[in-house]
Amino acid sequence: MKALSRAVLSFGKIIPLATLLCCAPAQADAVQSGWQSSGNLTYISDYLFRGISQTNEGMALQGSLTLAHTDGWYVSSWASNIRFGEGSMELDLLAGRKWALDDDITLDLGLMQYRYPQGHNSSNGFNYWEAYSKLGVGQWTFGLALTDNYFASGVGKFGYLSADWQQALTEIVQLQAHAGLNRFAAAGEFSTFLGGSAQASSYLDWSLMLQAQWLTLDWAVGFAGTDISAQACPALCDDRLLLRLSRNF
Repeated sequence: MKALSRAVLSFGKIIPLATLLCCAPAQADAVQSGWQSSGNLTYISDYLFRGISQTNEGMALQGSLTLAHTDGWYVSSWASNIRFGEGSMELDLLAGRKWALDDDITLDLGLMQYRYPQGHNSSNGFNYWEAYSKLGVGQWTFGLALTDNYFASGVGKFGYLSADWQQALTEIVQLQAHAGLNRFAAAGEFSTFLGGSAQASSYLDWSLMLQAQWLTLDWAVGFAGTDISAQACPALCDDRLLLRLSRNF
């Protein structure tokens, strides 16, 4: 119950901040054609970021708000409760543009900032910027993200290469698969990031989920994990069951 209370209190901070940073411009919809707003609310049993738990294996409440134009430009915010460092919240801000190159091919380019409002301080700052690109080809999405100051923790350059695939199994059920390669400049920087001893400069993360639409909600269950050894990351990087419930609006 204490974990649930913390999550609810954190989410109470998420909504006003996300609304302020993203949704205020959405009021211009009535006078400026071409702009549309959308959002999402999600419960997940464990917030994994690139395979590693950000909530100390606890639940998370998350929300996103997006303002998009018909020509492809968009701005968005996303927020979640976390349990690491000195903060209790992550707030991500991003802007970019998406193009339809063909009937089944899309390209998405953007810039994103990961923010930790209560945990960013002079001795242990986490805020950092990341550039990203996503190429959609049919049921596949291929992604590349790059930064030169990962988690602003002295890690330095980092790259993330990902592939996502989804397949409709029935009219309401989808299979979703994800794989990602996390690449650090050196094994020493990977060790700094983990706070443990890493023998390599990269690791893989993966997930396999079944998602269904029912009663206006998206329900999902599956597994996720990494190939990081138990010695390097004994608790937060192992394989686990995930449950997710979300609503788009």
